[in-house]
Amino acid sequence: METNPHNDSEINLLRQQVQDLQQRLHDAEHRAERNREEWSAKYDQHRELREAHQKMQHDYESLRLQKGGFGFKMLLLIGAIGTMVGLVFCFLYIKLRPQEPHAQALQRFRREQVYQYEIQLSNGQFEEVHQAIHLEREKTENQSIHAELDMLENIVGAARRGCK
Repeated sequence: METNPHNDSEINLLRQQVQDLQQRLHDAEHRAERNREEWSAKYDQHRELREAHQKMQHDYESLRLQKGGFGFKMLLLIGAIGTMVGLVFCFLYIKLRPQEPHAQALQRFRREQVYQYEIQLSNGQFEEVHQAIHLEREKTENQSIHAELDMLENIVGAARRGCK
């Protein structure tokens, strides 16, 4: 066998190329292993994030249902309280509202004078009742009940004429 310097350089070149290819293959296998590990880590991370997302979505739905129920209950409670307060205010307004001056004057006149007039009329004292009604009409606090006093005076006059 002859060794040819030209062949030796080719063999060395081929050996060098083989070593380069083996190194590249080794680097490619190493990169492939690293990519596989990264992919596995990314896959695990994705699975954990998906599970966390599903848990948060479930918790959100649960909270939304609870909040909706709470809001509806509060709405009913506030409505009931508002109704009760409204009824109390209406009752107080009806009981404590100021009466009209006409109604107050008529009520005061009835309370102070009508009983005496009934006693006097039953005793036949028509003229005294007629004069008392006339005096009541002249009072300033009885200005709003002039029509009622006139009617009462006419009734007393008619009773007096009927009894004679």
